[in-house]
Amino acid sequence: MTVTTREVTTLWCELATGRAENVDRLVEEVGRRWRERDRLLPAPGRPRPEDEHVIYVRDTGGTVRATGTMQRSVLEPGDSGLTWGVRDQHWLTPLVGGADPAATLDTLLSMWREQLYMVPERGDPETAAAVTWPSRDVTGISALRRHGLQPYGVVAARLPGRGEVPAAPPPGVRVRAAGVDDLPVLVELLMEEHHYEQHFGGVLVRPQTERQTHRVLEQSLSYQPAWVWLAERDDRAVGLIWASPPERARWAAPLAAARPAGYIGYGMVTADERGRGTGAALVAHAHRRLDAEGVGVTLLNYSQANPLSGPFWSRMGYRPLWTTWEVRPVGALR
Repeated sequence: MTVTTREVTTLWCELATGRAENVDRLVEEVGRRWRERDRLLPAPGRPRPEDEHVIYVRDTGGTVRATGTMQRSVLEPGDSGLTWGVRDQHWLTPLVGGADPAATLDTLLSMWREQLYMVPERGDPETAAAVTWPSRDVTGISALRRHGLQPYGVVAARLPGRGEVPAAPPPGVRVRAAGVDDLPVLVELLMEEHHYEQHFGGVLVRPQTERQTHRVLEQSLSYQPAWVWLAERDDRAVGLIWASPPERARWAAPLAAARPAGYIGYGMVTADERGRGTGAALVAHAHRRLDAEGVGVTLLNYSQANPLSGPFWSRMGYRPLWTTWEVRPVGALR
C-alpha cells in the first residue's frame, strides 16, 4: 500500500505506515461519545506503533479527527474459521470524532475503499470488507450504508439477572451435562444449526465443516466441566447450549466494560422443538451457572438477518452491543 493524501471537503486523509500519531484527544472524544450512547462499551483503544497501516483523517488545522486501522486476515485451507467467514477478510477498526462523525466516517471509508482497490483479488467472492461499529452509536449508520456495507452480525450482551427465567424445563424435557459419549449427537445438532445459519451468510458449510465441528467439540468436552448441556425430550436430543466461563472467554473480555465476561458460543434447538420453551430452559440453565461464577456480562454472537435470533435473545435479556457491517466481495465497497 502507498502513502496517499487527498482533499475531501474540509478534511484530508493520509495513510501512515509503521507510525502511531498522538491521538489522545481523539481517543478521549470518542470515549465520551461512546459512554453517552452505551455505558457497556469499553474504553476505545488507540492505534499501536506496531499497526502497519493506519488511515488518519485531519481537519484543515491538522487535528486528527479519525483513525482507521486496516488489517487483513487470510485463512488457510482447513482453518475452522472458514465455517464462519470467507477466506480473505479485510477489516477496518475506526475511531471517529469531529462535530459531524457521519461525514468524518464517510471520508475514512472513502480512503479505505481507495486502498482496497489495489487488492488484486477484490472481485473474488471469497473476499470481504468489514467494519465493527457500536450498535447504539447511530451517527455512523448513514455513512456505512452509503458505502454499500450491510449489517451482518451482532455481538449481544446480558447483565446478570436479566431475561426470562423459566422455573423448570417444559414437561417431558430434561437438561443434563453433555459428555464425550454424546459427541456424535452434538455434532449432528450443530450441523443442523450450521445448515440453518447458512441462509443468512453467517455460516458457510464447507466439506470440512463437519470434521472441524467434531474436532472443536471433542476438545471442549475434554475440559472438566465441559460447560456443554443437552436438552432431551423422551430421551431424544432436541437442543444444546455451549458456554464458556471467564477463564475460557478472555478473548471476549475487551468487548465490554463489565468484568468478568462469559460467552455463549451456541444455543439451539431442533426445528420441531422451537416455540416449546426448550431453548429458554437451556439458556436459563447456562445463566444460573454463569451467574454463580460471578460473571459481570455474558456475550454472544448472532446473525442480524436471522428472524429467530434477535427476538429470542432479547427475551433472554440480551441487547446489541456491537454490529459488524460487511460487504462481499471487497470490490463492492462503494
